[in-house]
Order: sequence, then C-alpha cells, then structure tokens
Amino acid sequence: MKKWRASYTVEASFLMPLVIGTMALAMKIGIASFEEVRDGKEPERTAQLWEVKEFYHYQSLKEVIHD
Repeated sequence: MKKWRASYTVEASFLMPLVIGTMALAMKIGIASFEEVRDGKEPERTAQLWEVKEFYHYQSLKEVIHD
C-alpha cells in the first residue's frame, strides 16, 4: 500500500510545478493584455471627456447669448 502512496507523491511533484507555472504564465499574459488595452484607450477616453466638457461649455454660452 505504501508503494501507491509514494507514486501519487512523485506524480504530484512533477504535476504541481507545471500547473502553477501555467497559471503564472496565464496571469502574466492577462495582465500584459490589460495594460496594453488600458494604455491604448486612455487618449481616446480623454478626448471624449474633453468633447463633453466643450459641449457643456458651448451650451452654457448659447444660453447666455440667447437670454
């Protein structure tokens, strides 16, 4: 019976580093992808916020001029 118990330990000693390494690699790729998307969208988001700010500015000027 001890023979079987030892075989599971040996298999786990080979399998667990592989599983942990795969998970670490997947997390690294995911974080890199997230940062790439975040950095790529930042100028677009800033431009949209600027456009909204200008729109409200023009609306307030229009109200002032028409009154």
